[in-house]
Amino acid sequence: MICPFCGKEMEKGILSGDGRCAVRWKSGDKKANFTDTLVDSGRVTAAKHTIAYFTIEAYYCSVCKKMIFDTEVTS
Repeated sequence: MICPFCGKEMEKGILSGDGRCAVRWKSGDKKANFTDTLVDSGRVTAAKHTIAYFTIEAYYCSVCKKMIFDTEVTS
């Protein structure tokens, strides 16, 4: 994949984590909170998760330090 910011080649990879909770996104400068979890707001569907871990396929540009992945955010 070509980086839309700098035009260089991006590297395909996997984001991963410990899986204790879903990956969430919230606009602004505050992270998702307990209420967001209760109403299932902001869950990033690209994350494939189990009780032990989560993974997200992503492309990383080492030149501009940006990452791109496909997802949908629940409302």
